[in-house]
Parts: sequence; C-alpha cells; structure tokens
Amino acid sequence: MFPNSLLRNRFVIPALHWLLAGVFLYAGASKLGSPQAFADSIATFAILPKSLINLVALGLPPFEILSGLAIITGIQRHPALLGLALLTAIFMVALGSTIVRSIPIDCGCFGSGQPSAADAWVALGRDAPLFALAVLLYRKESQDR
Repeated sequence: MFPNSLLRNRFVIPALHWLLAGVFLYAGASKLGSPQAFADSIATFAILPKSLINLVALGLPPFEILSGLAIITGIQRHPALLGLALLTAIFMVALGSTIVRSIPIDCGCFGSGQPSAADAWVALGRDAPLFALAVLLYRKESQDR
C-alpha cells in the first residue's frame, strides 16, 4: 500500500492515525443524533435478529468514537486499531451479503439516506481502503512494540 520509505517519515504514520480516527469519529458522531434512523439502516441488511438491531444501533457509534479517540491519544491504540479492522471486515462481509442477495440498503455509515443497490458498492469501495489502513497501522504498531 505504502512504500517502506514513506512509512519511515515521521509525519506519515501520525497523519494516517488522524485520518483513520477522523473517519470513525465522524461516522460515530453522525449516528448519535438519530439512533432510530441508524437502527432502520441496520435492519435493511436483513442479517441481525430484530432483538439485536437496537443494541447494535446504540453500541456501535460510541465504539467508533472511543476507538477514534484511542487512536488519536495513543491510549489503547493497538486494540482500537484491531477493533476497527475487525469491525470494517465484518461490515464488508455484510455489504457483500446484500450485494449477493440484491438487497437495496442504506449503509448508515455517515447518517441515514435512501436505500439503494448502488449504496452497498459505494460503501464497499470506501471500506476496503479503511480496512487496509487499519491493518497497516495495526501491523506497524505491532512492530513498534
């Protein structure tokens, strides 16, 4: 993804931490204001039992915000990077599932919108680099320990 010489630059890794954290801070904050709309977005995936939808809708935004803060502050950064990598991987599988089943969704990633078939592809295209970045930063953090 990045040449090793670029990763040794003292400004690149902190900038990548801020970039990844910023995306998840924004995503989490955008969902906090309307948990019912986010629950409706989760329901469009038709994966979770109804009994878990509200729990996920209420728990995911604080997780994203706390993980973003952990990455920025460096407090528990390593587990936060792993958590976001796993979260993004799970979300990518869920998106792939909706694509295969031809379910129009509203991913709910950055607030709510109208469900569409194209939204899953757009979200998948956005999540793949986020996943790669979280894994890259997690591996870099592991090497530096």
